Amino acid sequence: MSPTFDPTTLAASLMQAKARIPSDTLVAPSTIAEAFAVQAITMADAPAAPLGYKVARSPEGAAVTGRLLPLHLGGDATFPWRAGVAIEAEIAVRLATALPPRAGGYTRDEVKKAVGSVHLGLEVLDSRLVEGSRSPYLLFLSDRLGNAGYLLGPEVPAALVDDVAGTPLEITLGDEIIFADAAKHPAGDVVAWLVDWANREDRPESSLGAGEIITTGSLCGAVPLAKAGLLTIKLGAEHLLTANFAG
Repeated sequence: MSPTFDPTTLAASLMQAKARIPSDTLVAPSTIAEAFAVQAITMADAPAAPLGYKVARSPEGAAVTGRLLPLHLGGDATFPWRAGVAIEAEIAVRLATALPPRAGGYTRDEVKKAVGSVHLGLEVLDSRLVEGSRSPYLLFLSDRLGNAGYLLGPEVPAALVDDVAGTPLEITLGDEIIFADAAKHPAGDVVAWLVDWANREDRPESSLGAGEIITTGSLCGAVPLAKAGLLTIKLGAEHLLTANFAG
């Protein structure tokens, strides 16, 4: 007889993990709703603010999210480092007006009009699962898509939402360049996954509220950090973000 999935049990395993857990020792959810239920349990004691989420698509193309925690709003931020930690340079937006679920959904232009500011951002990836993003997808979704923190960086021109692709992007760790290429979003459109989430009619009524921060997906893929140190992200000629990683 197969073990029965229990969201409380899986949530407890993820919350209490000191080392990464092999996926095959856990009972995975069978639906996105069950994975979201695990996320809700793991975040039950999280601070109410600041509130931010990452948006993504499941392998089947469904809109999904995971909360960003801890979420730093600018300034000096230090994140813990251990072998296997990776980062992503991203574009994040802060909503000026709410986008509550509604029949018929929203156009891309309507979603853009709800944005109050656009920012350079840094996502820290450190899954509680040994296999990370290669885990069974619904386990990875339960694990908040591997999020281990976020730094909301400086405000950038709103036009980057439309034309960031091709912008030079350089990432250094200490004095070593660990990424240098043109910025590229996996969907080809920075706003695509946010629009997907906005148009998911069964999302929580309170989601995408005014003031919420949404990070929209990597511009560089997941870049592993081989060591601790000072990380610097430079987008174009003038947009700069730094964070410390402490071993």
